[in-house]
Amino acid sequence: MEYAVAKRTSKATGPTEPETGPQQPVVLSTQNRAPLYHQIYLILRAKILDGEYGPQDFLPGERDLEAHFGVSRITAVRALNELASEGLVVRERGRGTRVQFVSRGIVARGPTRTAENAPVMRGSSREVFDALYHRGSAAVTVYDFNYVTAPEDVAEALQLKEGDLVQHAVRVWRFDGAPFNHIITYVPQDLGQLWSKRELQTVPLGTLFERNGVNITVVQEQVTATLADMVISQRLEVAAGSPILKIRRIAFNESGRPVEYLIGCYAPDRYQYEVTLPRKVGTLRKQK
Repeated sequence: MEYAVAKRTSKATGPTEPETGPQQPVVLSTQNRAPLYHQIYLILRAKILDGEYGPQDFLPGERDLEAHFGVSRITAVRALNELASEGLVVRERGRGTRVQFVSRGIVARGPTRTAENAPVMRGSSREVFDALYHRGSAAVTVYDFNYVTAPEDVAEALQLKEGDLVQHAVRVWRFDGAPFNHIITYVPQDLGQLWSKRELQTVPLGTLFERNGVNITVVQEQVTATLADMVISQRLEVAAGSPILKIRRIAFNESGRPVEYLIGCYAPDRYQYEVTLPRKVGTLRKQK
């Protein structure tokens, strides 16, 4: 069933009155044994899960639902309360009903603000790196690029045989002149040969994968803390022994093959790591 009331504006501008919908109310099914409020709840829930209403968007208000479905205010309120009880929305007094459900996990990482009042950039590492690089404020130094026999832990992570070769690369990204990270990557030989050292100096590895038809669909990460050794301290320009963040990551393609093993070190005062996890929607109550 289509529901034509336009969604209210998102968090950027706050809620406003919805756009004008059809003149006639949407007629709910009288054959359905579910109460009217539950039918409205199911319609709105489907639109949230399908992404028509995204995180932080505001749903139509109680009066809008009342007019559009030809129901009482009590019925409209109960439908919105049902969504809130499922954890899909938040009811905010004086503002409206805001979507809080996230349909997929999001990891946003990148440098913290480097200038006073500058906004913190959010997005995937590739999006942030690409934006900064094209803005002229990012640069990368490749310290090592060769092919080596996979160390035991790398071979295990990439599901390789003993003696298999991997592309080994060591890089440091700098933003606005300051070192941001120290990255060591291992890629199976057949994939690493798809790009050159020169390309790795200017393009994030995720973009190189994508350009060559390798679609990364799953990433496993482990975040720990460690101390900077002499090499890391020099390249990140921190004191030896300083606490730093360490990330180990294994990336898998759509067929489940491990395609990248990464060890990244970050100075904590220059790095942000933000994770938004989907809220697991429990088994819905059965219709009565």
